[in-house]
This record gives sequence, C-alpha cells and structure tokens, in this order.
Amino acid sequence: MVEKDHAVKEFFRRFAPYFKDYIPRFIQAGIGVVLVAATTGAVTWLIEDVLDDIFINQDRRALMVLPPTIIVLYFFQSLGRYTQTYQLAWIGQDIVRRIRDRLLDHVLSFDIAFFNSFRGGELISRITNDVNRIRYAVSNSVSVVARESLVIVALICVAVLKSPRLAFWGLVVLPAAAYPLVLLARRIRKLAHRSQEKDADITARLTEIFNNMEIIKAHNSESFEAGRFQADNLEFRRINMKGVRARELTSPMMEFLGSIAVALVIWFGGTLVIEGQMTPGRFTSFAAALFLLYTPIKRISVTYSGLYEAVAASDRIFNMLELEPSIVSGTRTLDGPIERLEFDRVGLNYDQTVALKDVVLAVERGDTVALVGDSGGGKTSLVNLVLRLYDASVGRVLVNGIDVRELDLKALRDRIGIVTQRVYIFNDTVAANVAYGSELDLDRVQNALERAGAWDFVSDLSGGVEAVLDEFGTNLSGGQRQRLAIARALYKDPDILILDEATSALDNRTEAAIQESLRGITRDKITFIIAHRLTTVDLADRIFVLAGGRIVGDGTKDELMRNCGEYRRLATATADHTTES
Repeated sequence: MVEKDHAVKEFFRRFAPYFKDYIPRFIQAGIGVVLVAATTGAVTWLIEDVLDDIFINQDRRALMVLPPTIIVLYFFQSLGRYTQTYQLAWIGQDIVRRIRDRLLDHVLSFDIAFFNSFRGGELISRITNDVNRIRYAVSNSVSVVARESLVIVALICVAVLKSPRLAFWGLVVLPAAAYPLVLLARRIRKLAHRSQEKDADITARLTEIFNNMEIIKAHNSESFEAGRFQADNLEFRRINMKGVRARELTSPMMEFLGSIAVALVIWFGGTLVIEGQMTPGRFTSFAAALFLLYTPIKRISVTYSGLYEAVAASDRIFNMLELEPSIVSGTRTLDGPIERLEFDRVGLNYDQTVALKDVVLAVERGDTVALVGDSGGGKTSLVNLVLRLYDASVGRVLVNGIDVRELDLKALRDRIGIVTQRVYIFNDTVAANVAYGSELDLDRVQNALERAGAWDFVSDLSGGVEAVLDEFGTNLSGGQRQRLAIARALYKDPDILILDEATSALDNRTEAAIQESLRGITRDKITFIIAHRLTTVDLADRIFVLAGGRIVGDGTKDELMRNCGEYRRLATATADHTTES
C-alpha cells in the first residue's frame, strides 16, 4: 500500500509545477466542490424535518418553507458541480496540451541514434495515447476525489450528529470497504503498463503498414500483415479484459461489504425506533446519509483504480522526459561563411560497429568532392558528422578551425543543405515544401526553383507554387520530386551542400538534367556528392574512395584509375552495370 500511495504522490508531485499556474481556476473549482458537499449534507439533514414535521406532525409552515429550500439547495449544488467540473476539465486539457508540446520538443532534441532505437509508432503512442490518459487523472480524478471526499465528510457529520451510536455500526465497515482497492491496485497498474505497451505495438504496426503499402501490394502480403495486426489486436483485447476484470471487481465487493453495514443499521436503528428512542424522520435522515455515503466511496475507489492507468502512462512519459540528448548544442557562432571543413583523424562507432576509422580530410569553399564506395563504407556516416546527427567517437570535425561541438547546433545546420535519395515531400503547397523550416519568401522560392531547374514544371501545376502536393509527393514524378528537394536545399543558401545518392534512383536522362542544374550551383559552396555509381560524380573536382570506414584513395578520376585498386573495381562494376542496362 505504501508503494501504491508513493506512486500516486509521485504522479501529482511531477505535475505540481503545472498546477501552480492554475491557482485562480483551482479556487473556483474549490468553491464548486464546497458547494456540492455542503448542499448534499444539507439536503440529507433536512430529510428528518420533511418526514417528522410535514408528514407526521403535519406542520403547514414547514410545508411552505422546506420545498423551496430544497430547490435552492439543489440549484447551488448544480452550480457548484458545473463550476468545478468545467474548471478542472479546462486545467486538465491545458496541462495535456503543455505536456504534449513539451514531450515533442524534447523528443525532437534527440539524435538519430535515439530514433533508431525507438519505433515510430511507439513514439506516436507516447505523445498521443499516453498523454491523453493523464488528462483523466488531472481533470476527472482530481474532480471526483476532491468533490466526493468533501461529500463523504459532510455525510459523516450528518450521520454522527443524527446518531453517534448508529454511526459507529454504520461506519465500522468503511475501512473494510477500502480493501478491494488495496488488493487490486497493484495488478491494475501492472496491467495498465502492459496495455499501453501493446497499444504502442498496434500504433507501430499500423505506421509500418501504411508506410510500406507499395511493397505489401507487390508481395501480395495483405493477408500476412492483417494476420500480424489481428494477433496484436487480440492480445490487446486480452490484456484490457484482464484490466476490466480487476477494476470491476472493486464495486461488487464494496457493495457486498456495504450491505453488511446496511443490515446492521436497519437492525439497531429499527430497534431504537420501535422502542421510541428515535423518530422515523431522524432514522431516515441518518440512513439516507449512510446509504449516500457509499456512492462517493465507490466513485473514489473506481477513480483510484483508474488513476493507476494514468500513473503508468505518466511513468512512460516522464521516463522519456528524463532522458538527456547525447548531442548537445554549443554556444559559438560563425561570423562569416564556412571557408574550410576538416576531419582530423576522425573515428565513429555505432555501439560495437566501427563506421569510420582514422579519417583525415580537408575541403575548402568552392570545392566539390565525391565520396564513393560500397554500401557500409562510411560515406553517409562521414557527412552525418558534419550535420552532427552523430558526434565523432574519436578525433574532431572542424569548421573554420572550430570544433563543431562548440558551435550552436541550429546555426550550424542552417548553413547546411542536404538532398538524399529518399525525398521527403509534405502534404502542403510547393512553396511551403521548398521553404520548409524557414520563413516563407515567394521570391526566394522562385529563385530556388529556377536554380534547381524546377520552375518550368511548377509553373505548369494548377496553382503554381501554391499547388498542394500529395503526401510523399505522389502527384509528381521522381525527377520532379528530386528537383524540389534540391530547391529546398538551395532555399537555405547553404555554405555546405550534401548530395547523398541524390540522383541514384533516377533514369540516365533525368539524372543528366539534374546534374546540369547543379553545375552552376556548387561554385561558391563546399559540396559533397555521395555515390555508389561513378556516373554520378562528374561534377567533383576530387574523389575520395572509402572502404571499411577508411579513406583508401583520393584524387581525380584519372589519378585514381592509375593508383587505387578499389576505385578501379568500382569503375569496372559501374561499366558492367551500364552495359547490362
């Protein structure tokens, strides 16, 4: 029980910094809670007067006074209930909004290694489903517990004042009524954790399915994917039903224990009424207070059980918020353009895998260099260090003689443009896609499109730069998507331009046209061209050959053909592939 209480206390401790921002609303909600409790107790108290004065003593004055009084009491009770429910719901919704914003901001600060270790669907589930579960706790749970606790106090006061002796027999069962909650709470919390994990599995499965629909269709694997989803969904139902079974045991057990108290009260109370020691009105008022007492107790018990789902969700949320990004921004900024980029004996490890080893490389502004080699050779890993998607395990990456780890991360990335083989097109306008992440300027958009050789086809679209593109750019050809990606990189007017397999998926004609567009773009930049096929490196002034994470050769095409066996092998493979095509 101590462990469970600690979990709930820890839950509210975590949210205390948020609660203090809503003090005026909490005060209004508190007034509403007091109104509900006070009027519930008052109505219960008046039952004695209604029965004894009106129905037994036939007091006409009481008949004139009590009905309007009850109407007024119920009006204030309804007003109080509405006020506290609305204010606490507003607080809960706003805290959910803030937590969700904070969680996404925090997740976005992590490096690529973090996203490689988490499934996308799991992260989506944390930000949507888990955060939504805590809304119940910070609005519904607080509301119910606060209101019903005061109602319990008010009804106990009525019961004790009406008959202390009967109150003893009626309330002695209360401690036992809490037992189901103590017994089941740990299991409910455990099942809540499992349910949320399986919910994340389902979200991840759906994300995977919808992101790979072409390959699913091509392999006729719809039934296979549906079967895997059905298995996850069936397990999700099984876990949830265990939770339902645990939660729903609480109410029947409490009602059974409550019936014992009712039987005791009727026995002893009936004896007192028969012997003339208590009026029927007083006994009815006492019995009403006692019977009404079990309703708020049951509500708190059910709410307390449900609270553990929110506690489990908050554990998952705050465990993630407590993670620290491994890539931390520096504070230094560059005064002018990037003139020199240098890799000083750089090594990079992915866990136990060596991606780069002892890399020494320097390029100047205006240089266009190609990085070639087989997959896994370290080409993309090298440029990832420039972007600080990863940090070097050994050595330093220097920009204008400054270690990139000392530079402001946002300012550094603002100076780098990248075009990858996989083009990311958003369901937005052409202009918004080109200016993605930057302030939208239509003149700059047009300039970037013209330099990327994309203006002609964009002008032909219905709406031009305001034309809305489908998700993933499915209403564009591969070459058009690639040109938009180049325009996006150029919109930033970067000092460093990275073309990572940017044209490898295109046909030769489209590839040649895009390369021609790039010739005039790269003159005042440091440009990296990453390629498997050597046909894509014609723009390069210098070529670096990577194998096994090392640079095994560098120079011009002719120099490498004479001096580098690895390059000759790649050239032969490229020639054979071209011949076969």
